[in-house]
Amino acid sequence: MKTTLFCALLALLAAAPATVHAVELRYSVTFRDYVMATQTVDVVQTDSRKTVTASFESDLPVFIALHHYSERLSATFRDDGTVERLEAVRTDGPLRTEISGTPAADGSLRIVRTDRNGISTNLLAREDYDFCDLAIYGTAPADFLPTNAPARVLSVAEGAVLPVAIRRIDESDTFERQHLTTTHLVWTEGNHVSHSWHPERFSNLPRRYVRQTESGEFTFNLLR
Repeated sequence: MKTTLFCALLALLAAAPATVHAVELRYSVTFRDYVMATQTVDVVQTDSRKTVTASFESDLPVFIALHHYSERLSATFRDDGTVERLEAVRTDGPLRTEISGTPAADGSLRIVRTDRNGISTNLLAREDYDFCDLAIYGTAPADFLPTNAPARVLSVAEGAVLPVAIRRIDESDTFERQHLTTTHLVWTEGNHVSHSWHPERFSNLPRRYVRQTESGEFTFNLLR
């Protein structure tokens, strides 16, 4: 897809309300210097709500064996960061985790987690988190980054709020011989340090995202 067309599609996310606009994006997924999958990200904007769905699956090379990994993450949230629904299905080798979040009667999120330990239910109030991690797709960092530190990030994959220290660095990124004003975010969660780069010209979508987790380090690069 040509860059101009790509940017035009992203601009639809900021169009007038009372309409539905959808953009499908693709990222190459690299693990241990091996491009092992393509992640699909769907961003749907409806009035003041946004639904982001990201998924990929692959067999990861671990020593001399292959380790199956897949994830499908989805969240619907309002412009003020309030999460209305979320869903996550993750398979990590023999381990499968399913998480759903639906509105409770008191306005909180009812989080149901199913994993090898059984089923657990938790109520999550709006004041317990600042934003969900899928907000990085198509939302300007200045619009979701809180003033408090560490930030209280609702992890869709975990169905839980995690304390994350976030450092912002203003940079100039080079893409197709053009200089792009870019926000570089450094995410520190315990011993794990992740990075994301958000060019303004790409409607603040991450052009590159290095995600470090207990499963290893995944690098996502936006495909044209």
